[in-house]
Parts: sequence; structure tokens; C-alpha cells
Amino acid sequence: MKYTQKLKKIGNSVGIIIPSQILEKLNIGVGTEVFVEQVQDKLLIEKENSGNISPEFLKIADSLADRYQEAFRELAK
Repeated sequence: MKYTQKLKKIGNSVGIIIPSQILEKLNIGVGTEVFVEQVQDKLLIEKENSGNISPEFLKIADSLADRYQEAFRELAK
């Protein structure tokens, strides 16, 4: 889901409102810790992972899966 949202002043900080349907899909809400990371010109917000796998590793794995998707399909045969 992609949507447009304006940043809002909250005290001395700036915040963004996340629609409830996204929060529900991700099973997160007020008080949930998330990882926030700048990736080139994007802001990445990820739900905290209770496992020992770092968000950086997951990002690399996703990138490799996308890059070698056809090769993995052939190997699966």
C-alpha cells in the first residue's frame, strides 16, 4: 500500500500518521518498537523482529531473492 501523508509537528519533533489499516495488517500499535532506517532517499520503517536476524540481513536476502528469482525457480525444479 502506498499513500501520501504530510509530516506534522508534534511538540519539538515531527511525526507521521500511519493509517489504522496498515497498523492492523502489521499487527502493531501504540508502544510497538520499530526499526527506522534511511535507505538512499527512502525512509524504511520495520516492525521489530524478536528473532536474531538483523533487518540489514533481511534486506540483503530480499534483494538477492529479487535479483536471482529466475535462477531459484530453475533450481527448485
